[in-house]
Amino acid sequence: MQSQKPPDPERSADVRRLEKDMLDKLRTRTVAAAAALLPALGAVGCGDSSGDAAAEGKLQAALVMPCTASDPWCGQALSAAKKLEAEGKIELKVTTNAPQDTAGISRVLAQYAQSGTDLVIAHSTWGDAVLEVAKKFGDTHFATYGSTGADNVALLEEPLYEASYLAGMLAGDITKSGVIGGTAGQDIALCHALLKAFELGAQRVRKGTKMIATYIGDWNDAAKGRQATMSQHQQGSDVAIACGGGPANGMVQAIKATNTGGFGYMGDMRSLAPKNLVGSVTYNLVPYYTALVNDVASGSTQPGKKYHFGLAQGGVDLTLNPDYPANARLTTGIKEMEKVKKQIVDGTFKVPYVTEG
Repeated sequence: MQSQKPPDPERSADVRRLEKDMLDKLRTRTVAAAAALLPALGAVGCGDSSGDAAAEGKLQAALVMPCTASDPWCGQALSAAKKLEAEGKIELKVTTNAPQDTAGISRVLAQYAQSGTDLVIAHSTWGDAVLEVAKKFGDTHFATYGSTGADNVALLEEPLYEASYLAGMLAGDITKSGVIGGTAGQDIALCHALLKAFELGAQRVRKGTKMIATYIGDWNDAAKGRQATMSQHQQGSDVAIACGGGPANGMVQAIKATNTGGFGYMGDMRSLAPKNLVGSVTYNLVPYYTALVNDVASGSTQPGKKYHFGLAQGGVDLTLNPDYPANARLTTGIKEMEKVKKQIVDGTFKVPYVTEG
């Protein structure tokens, strides 16, 4: 075996110093690179340059809808939820075209609750399904439409009948036949009250006005809505209204085809028929969602609380179409309608709320 020379102490010290310098430089570069990379990693992980802390501070909310934003009923809900999201009040997830059957919608609602969602808004008449799912997920807050709430189920009310009464007053001014029509998806309290208020408003202006009401059994079928409105027209109706997204879209198609008058539903629909729609009965969900989110975020929810925002609170309104061809009678009618609107707002007149018969 070949013998080895003993290590040179001076040389070994030099090597050790060199190695130490190299390691120190490597550590410095690594730390700098990591520091530069952190903001980018945060942006990818959160989708927000404000970082995880801000995202964790927002209420986790889900909006479950039976239709898409092209439907006026769902479009108004999504618009309101998006506004709260833009204001930084919620982190929003949305389901469109949700199942209509109890088993199907129950699965969707349960999935959101299981994922830790704080608030689930069921934007349809899914009351039974919501109540059943809510029993299983006591830490999740739900909001829906109906007459029965629960410890963790709030109710959103729809006083659209107040604005529909005002629309009916104008219908009484513009009808030539003395016959008006209304088409609804289902004969539920919301729609029955809306159509009845439309009739009563018209009769206030023109006594003896006849109302033809049709319930098509479907919220989304515009073809059925059109067919129902056309049938009403054949029976003499020359002013129409609707309750439900499909019925409203179909109604607009029919009044354009017959060149008659009508009123939009939920949102401002004037762009769809600027020469036929006198105005729209609108539902503003922003105050509803704002109050609901504030209550959940502050821990001040109440069992079965009903959220109600009518004409006086900016939840509903009659939005007039400035492009509708006016005449002297309608101009006078609008002035009278505005007087009644003021009475509703200040509480000196209450629109009858008729849900059956």
